[in-house]
Amino acid sequence: MVRLPVVFLEPPLGAVGFPGGPSFRYLQGNVPKDVESMFEASFKWFEGFESRVLGRLKALYPDVEFTPYYARSIDDLEDFLAKEGDAVGYVVIDLQGPSGMVQRVLTTGKPIVLIAESLGGGGDYLLYNRLIEQYPVVAVVTRSIDSDYALGKVKYLVALARLRETHAVIVSNRDLSNWLASISRNIGVRFTLMNGNEFVSRYYSKVSDEEARPIAEAWVKGAYQYPDPDRQWPEVLKSARLYIAINRVLEDYKANAISIDCLGLRSVTNVVLDAWPCLPYMQLWLDGKYVPMCEADANSLIVALIGKYLLNTAGSATDPVTDELTGEVTYYHCYLPINPKPGIRLRYSIIPSHLGTRYAAVNVEYPIGSELTAVGIDAVNKVMHIHVSTVTGNELSLPACGTKVIAKSNVKTLARKWGAGWHRVPLLGNHKEELKEMAKLIGLKVIEEDLD
Repeated sequence: MVRLPVVFLEPPLGAVGFPGGPSFRYLQGNVPKDVESMFEASFKWFEGFESRVLGRLKALYPDVEFTPYYARSIDDLEDFLAKEGDAVGYVVIDLQGPSGMVQRVLTTGKPIVLIAESLGGGGDYLLYNRLIEQYPVVAVVTRSIDSDYALGKVKYLVALARLRETHAVIVSNRDLSNWLASISRNIGVRFTLMNGNEFVSRYYSKVSDEEARPIAEAWVKGAYQYPDPDRQWPEVLKSARLYIAINRVLEDYKANAISIDCLGLRSVTNVVLDAWPCLPYMQLWLDGKYVPMCEADANSLIVALIGKYLLNTAGSATDPVTDELTGEVTYYHCYLPINPKPGIRLRYSIIPSHLGTRYAAVNVEYPIGSELTAVGIDAVNKVMHIHVSTVTGNELSLPACGTKVIAKSNVKTLARKWGAGWHRVPLLGNHKEELKEMAKLIGLKVIEEDLD
């Protein structure tokens, strides 16, 4: 279970209660009557917010454990920071300022969601806005700090915590260890690099055709088109064996994500793994237990994990290409999730691809007129590229990959600002602002590659 600390900044003397007077810590145990009444008025005001905020947090995030702290002096805040130094980040509720407490907590460098009550913490929000910009902080100021809008920002910390709990298996014969270690340091996901030959000998080769047949038959039955059964069935059956092998390796390693170097392990000159993972990945998204990604692409896997944890949206890598005459992007790959959001189920076909040289590709049709947010990450250099497009069509054809989603965007600007590799993960819906805030909490620079 994710656990997040919540600290209420509530010095009893300040903008709301009494805007001046001696520091609270010097009055403890020797408080004049008139000052004590000021304290009590502040405390009563704070308590109303505390109960409402904690109650709403529990309702919004039932699977998260929130641990409350109450900082009425800088000493209280230091105690909190000492106890929660290992936390993934902090939820900070600023109820009264101006004080140095906001500055102190922001400059820890921890990922922070700061929610400032306008009357009490609004001054802090303005005075320390430059610090908010400099540090991994997502901030909101409002009178309604227990609103879904304000407390909805906590989802970024929840997603970050889940990222840092993620264990991913990367299957490849390439030495990716240094690259994966750099990504792990910057993002927090833990990786296990498994040799492709080991995966085949320990897992894939142990799955029989008989065990895999019901899965393959279900895929074929659910397909809208399946044009060449004689040629396609052997490949579909091998993909079903691979699906079972993937589940077993993830169970054995207690991992919850995987990316297989499908091209590297099935090259023209050296076939290590003779099955394509497109159908298995489609099924893994339907199962909802594990997050898959193509081509041992850890960067795109990070995007898919963010999509799942933050947006409850499924996505996978594509190779985008542009057409300047039509102003369109074609996102092609040999599958995309057919359940991109809860309640949406897209039709799929199992087809040949790459001019008929591969037989178990998946064609998926995305809704015309829907927006896509396409995301690429360079986790080593801490950069996120984002653009938004609008779906204009889907293509089913033999050249290149099986799925081709076509969408309008600012293609000339895309080409000029492109970076972070070729892959982009299209996520259904316009999620640009949410992804920008998530990137800020992780510490990624955002490049909006569709904006001039």
